[in-house]
Amino acid sequence: MSINISEMIWTIICFFALLFVLNTFLFKPLIRFMDERRSRIDAGLDEARRAKEAREEASRAAEESWSERNVEARHLISQGKLEDDRLHTRTMEEAHHRAAQAEEDARTKVAQEESEARDAARRESRELTETLADRLLGGQGEG
Repeated sequence: MSINISEMIWTIICFFALLFVLNTFLFKPLIRFMDERRSRIDAGLDEARRAKEAREEASRAAEESWSERNVEARHLISQGKLEDDRLHTRTMEEAHHRAAQAEEDARTKVAQEESEARDAARRESRELTETLADRLLGGQGEG
């Protein structure tokens, strides 16, 4: 077993040549590809994180808007109820006023008709008295 120096030198030269070729055509492109892939993945994760934050912000804004609309709706409902109560009160007051006016008009009309009926009764009672007196007096002279 002897060591062949020329074979060993060629083996070392071939090893370094293979190392140079592999480094140039395989390792550096592979490392560059992996770095680019890592940067794309990181960019995708950053974009996903921003999208999640934007979604959460939109959700918070929607929740705030919803609560504001809810408060606004309650306010409008309470205003509607107050307006309804005012309208109901005003309508009832007008109805009471009309009823009181109608009652007053009816009382006035009844009093007027009562007065007319009394006047008519007085006139008729005078006429009846005169007629009765005429008949009584006139009937005594005949008999």
